[in-house]
Amino acid sequence: MHQKFFKLKESQLFQYLVISIIIFNAFTIGITTYELSAFTKNIINLLDYFITVFFLVEILIRFIGEPNKKEFFKNGWNIFDTLIVLISLIPIPNSSSYLLLRLLRVFRVLRIISIIPELKLIIEALLGSVKRVFYVSLLLFIILYIYATIGSILFSNDIPQRWNDLGVSMITLFQVLTLSSWEQVMLPLQEIYWWAWIYFFSFIIICGITMLNLLIAVLVDVVINQKKL
Repeated sequence: MHQKFFKLKESQLFQYLVISIIIFNAFTIGITTYELSAFTKNIINLLDYFITVFFLVEILIRFIGEPNKKEFFKNGWNIFDTLIVLISLIPIPNSSSYLLLRLLRVFRVLRIISIIPELKLIIEALLGSVKRVFYVSLLLFIILYIYATIGSILFSNDIPQRWNDLGVSMITLFQVLTLSSWEQVMLPLQEIYWWAWIYFFSFIIICGITMLNLLIAVLVDVVINQKKL
């Protein structure tokens, strides 16, 4: 029996079936955000019941098919899947007080990450790069802090709604960092100070281009190194 379950859980057909059910589950969750008839809601609730049972059976198949049961719980992805399935087993009455439980069921869609190896690789790379990303992000924050302080000192009297203090200045520069209508922030100051473009251009080049590209480079390097392992 152990061998049969092992072959079943390792088969591509089984994995494709699980992926299909997860995608279908995402569809049923999304459709509940629309106005539906009582009949449609009952159908969706029934489908949700069968999907929950399927996920439970799938976890049991993977557990029984695992040669070493202790190894099953040493795998973080198995724990992740199991927790999501167990949460799905909690009955949810039609009451707003159970809103959190209803929201938690949305996270069943995340199970597709643990099924698709390429997605697992990306997530593991992100987790593996936390330390390096933290230091790059810290450097980015320091530069943002310096520019926000300078901007507040230079421009607070001219356009206080954007540069009144450090906090407001950081919010303004964060908009510039995203390159979302950043010219609307610069042009009013450009009319007052001819050199304002130097402030914004240097900030965009340092933070918006150089630092963000460095952050991407760190993530790419981690992904490449994980593929070599």
